Amino acid sequence: MELGKFKDKLIESLFGNLLMFGLNLLLPMVVSRIYGVDIFGSYVYGITIVSMALLLANLGMDVGLLYFIPKTGKKYVSACFIVNICTSAITVLILFLYMPSSISPYLGLVWLLSAEQLFFSIYRARHHIRDFFLIKSLIGIGGVMLISYILFELFGANEINIIIATYITAIFSNIIYMTQSKDMFGKIEMHMEFISYSVTIILGGVMSLLIAYIDIVMIEAMMTKSDVALYKVGTELAQIPSIFLRIVNTVFPPLISKLYHEGKVDEVRRLYEKLTRYLFLVSSMVIICILFFWKPLLGLYGPEYLDAKMVLIYRGIGQLVNASVGSVWYIVLMTGHPKIRFVSILISAVMNITLNYLLIPTMGIDGAALASMVSTVFINILGFFVVKKILKSKVYYII
Repeated sequence: MELGKFKDKLIESLFGNLLMFGLNLLLPMVVSRIYGVDIFGSYVYGITIVSMALLLANLGMDVGLLYFIPKTGKKYVSACFIVNICTSAITVLILFLYMPSSISPYLGLVWLLSAEQLFFSIYRARHHIRDFFLIKSLIGIGGVMLISYILFELFGANEINIIIATYITAIFSNIIYMTQSKDMFGKIEMHMEFISYSVTIILGGVMSLLIAYIDIVMIEAMMTKSDVALYKVGTELAQIPSIFLRIVNTVFPPLISKLYHEGKVDEVRRLYEKLTRYLFLVSSMVIICILFFWKPLLGLYGPEYLDAKMVLIYRGIGQLVNASVGSVWYIVLMTGHPKIRFVSILISAVMNITLNYLLIPTMGIDGAALASMVSTVFINILGFFVVKKILKSKVYYII
């Protein structure tokens, strides 16, 4: 992608991410009001287990495609999807044998959602940002809300209705992804360069998943499904300060890989510094608004969600720091340093699990949010200084 088109793709990413983010905030509002907090909390727990399992199903191949497509084109695409079928089947078997029976209805989503992750990497690497977000937002998320409502009217309040809605939209979305990406499939190839890169990614990915989801799993184990629902909503709203980072991260990684391998490190550094300064300014204003307007924000979901106040604040501060350091870990990955990421995330994951174990019994969901904030701040500050060494950057002029 030419630098001149980068702004156009950022705009596409802006509208796509805002649409998807808005629908992700609307989803719990709609579903919890129709089905109740307990049923929604149970659904959140099931989807969380599936989301954690996607790492084993994909084996880091989604990031591998994002890294290699700008270099090698469609060379490894077909092999990735074939491997994904096998690893998804193994993952489903493991979950079936070792997870509670309440998770069984969700198991088929492992393959569907892991395939979607691979398609997302293809769309990002090819800069077809708008197409993916339209499908994911309108069909994927909007479809779940619509079909869940229809099934509620037909069969009443039952968790299986939301699960069926998720299956229908995931199947339909993947059919469209496949149709639009059919030119990327061809000869089946898999070389050691791709395998070694992806294996390191999966090791770091395990730790990333622990950081992202272990709090929900531990809350479900130590508290109630209603607490899971409250925590989920507070966490989703807390993503607002980092929404603009997500917009940048949708477009920036393939460009980093391309420029870095062409030896244009100075261009990568200039773009990173400029984007990160803007991210800091915008995210700071957003977190100030959250601190002032937390009550009406949470009140949109119902009066019981006001108990998620500190979840919103703690997680929001963590996301402010996340946005203020920019695309640090994507830069580490796209410049070929996945081992550094793995070691850093390992430390952060251990910190997160330990703090969750200590704080949830005494502070409840507030303790889980505080644990997440501390580990998020740690991993992002560390990444900031790693990138400073790689690019010799000075985002804030002094550091």
